[in-house]
Amino acid sequence: MLIKSANGIPSLPTFLDFNPVREPQTRNGVAVPNKFWTINPLTDTVIGDGKSVHNPKNFRVVWDNMREGLAIAKLDTSNVDVEFNAMNNGAAFSAKIILKQYNFEKKLGEPAKMVMHVRDSHDQSVKMQISAMIYRLACLNGMIAPREKVGISQKHTTFYDPEVIGKVASQFPERLERDAQVMYQMQGIKVNRDFALDFFRRNVATYMTKTGQKVNNKWLERIIGIYDSYDTMRGTAYQVYNTLTHISTHVEAQRDGTEVERKRIRIEQDIESVIQGAEFQQLITPELEYA
Repeated sequence: MLIKSANGIPSLPTFLDFNPVREPQTRNGVAVPNKFWTINPLTDTVIGDGKSVHNPKNFRVVWDNMREGLAIAKLDTSNVDVEFNAMNNGAAFSAKIILKQYNFEKKLGEPAKMVMHVRDSHDQSVKMQISAMIYRLACLNGMIAPREKVGISQKHTTFYDPEVIGKVASQFPERLERDAQVMYQMQGIKVNRDFALDFFRRNVATYMTKTGQKVNNKWLERIIGIYDSYDTMRGTAYQVYNTLTHISTHVEAQRDGTEVERKRIRIEQDIESVIQGAEFQQLITPELEYA
């Protein structure tokens, strides 16, 4: 669901605005000790389970606290696009907020805006998260922070203090300006194609089996195709970086029934670990060239 707004960040949509109901789990008519179902009252369906310590709250709590926090931070939310995604019948949600008033073209050398991601879940499948990154307009890639995560996240929580959100969010523009500078430096770091493909083979296309590591050659071929599509970046660290962020942004379902947004969140987390890992951090060190 996409909402365009020129008057600030909108309220949470009605299909996500509900108070989860907790019901005791039973077997043969007898309550199972310390086990509960989480129910979406809008659809009367089970969307999760948990123990007595798990007490999910309306997503509106996090959403409204986020809106208040951005006001405290004095971020310019006068022109935004907001896209909402519900997962598993409302068990989890994510929202992408493009803040069009923030432009990083001067530092990055190409048009780019600020994008925020807000996520939470009633079934503990998605961490509560409020984060920001640069949104490259040429390819619509969400550029995962090249140094360290910009935002706050934790396992499911019942609320976030607007003052805490405001303090963190007030740093978003400055921190993203620094990220844009790092990305600009990547454009001048030469990386040989063979070195780049070996990097992808070892860090993205490799998976573990009972007998050890194996390479998913079909997936590697797709990665190479993505890498080559960014050939105007002329064999630089920026080409490697955009390949990674493309993988984390442009996700498709490979089989019927796949929840694309949940898959995208999982892949984004995997790629974030690669980008913020030691090998990629060494690769983007401006003093080095990889031949």
